[in-house]
Amino acid sequence: MSAAPSVSIVIPTYKRRERFRKALLSAFAQDLPSDRYEILVVDSSPDDQIVSLVKELEPQSPCALRCLVKEAEGPGPSRNLGVANARGEFIAFMDSDCEAAPSWLRCGLAGFEEGVGIVQGATRPDPEGQPGLLTWCPTNERESCVYECANLFYRRVALEAAHGFPADLDPRGERPLGGEDATAAWNVKRLGWRSRFVPDAVVYHEIVQLTPWRWLYDRRLQLWPSLVKRYPELRQFLVAGVFLDVAQAYLVLALLGVVLAPWSLFSLLLAVPYLVHHGASPTRRLPGILRPLRILLFLARDVTRLLLLTWCSLRERSVVL
Repeated sequence: MSAAPSVSIVIPTYKRRERFRKALLSAFAQDLPSDRYEILVVDSSPDDQIVSLVKELEPQSPCALRCLVKEAEGPGPSRNLGVANARGEFIAFMDSDCEAAPSWLRCGLAGFEEGVGIVQGATRPDPEGQPGLLTWCPTNERESCVYECANLFYRRVALEAAHGFPADLDPRGERPLGGEDATAAWNVKRLGWRSRFVPDAVVYHEIVQLTPWRWLYDRRLQLWPSLVKRYPELRQFLVAGVFLDVAQAYLVLALLGVVLAPWSLFSLLLAVPYLVHHGASPTRRLPGILRPLRILLFLARDVTRLLLLTWCSLRERSVVL
């Protein structure tokens, strides 16, 4: 076996062969010398389409390429298996619905210095995608408290000391519940390792088209109260230490105004920040006179989120709204 590479790319996969093809080809196109990195694909699909694709593309790989197969347990255990088989001092995680810029590895590795255990890069929407009202795409232009593994580097000893990633609560779902990336990162940080954000280490994430139901009801939010209960450090990243984002804070303010309206109509002014927040933001969908309909759609979604978070906050005895 050749000398160990500096960094190991680990990509967990589950179905979606053609989308994964783009991810793998982008890993091939890194401008880091080929002897400095390797690629480990960890497939938990119910068929062999991913395995056959890796074999098909293997002759194009500029570096060592391996494909590991395991049962479906969510992306966390797949990442753990990749780390266990990796030879690099550093681990670079990317998801199968992403494409890395050619300088991704080089810039990410440059972010490590003494005491840094985590380096996060910028995650941007696929420039060829079609953003819209019923779409989803994680974006990071600064360090995220969730530390999504769509674009994340670890010092291997730090991740292993934190015991890696937990299994997903819904391992065979088309869209895992998640939370494993935040759990691993905050366990690493609690060991005293520092984190750093490197904006030049860029990954482009697929813009996912959502069904109306998936847009209205994001079941992954139910993890937030339990995460914050386990890691109170996360509260510093919430709005006023309680709300997931500004929209949720404005919604509660608006609802308070409606409740107080029988005593004073002036209390309805408390709804203005919420209306402005959703009504003034730029959009290519539902413009002009249709903008009020846009606000109603967001109102339905935000109320659904509030109800879900309230229920989970009561269950966990940890308030996140």
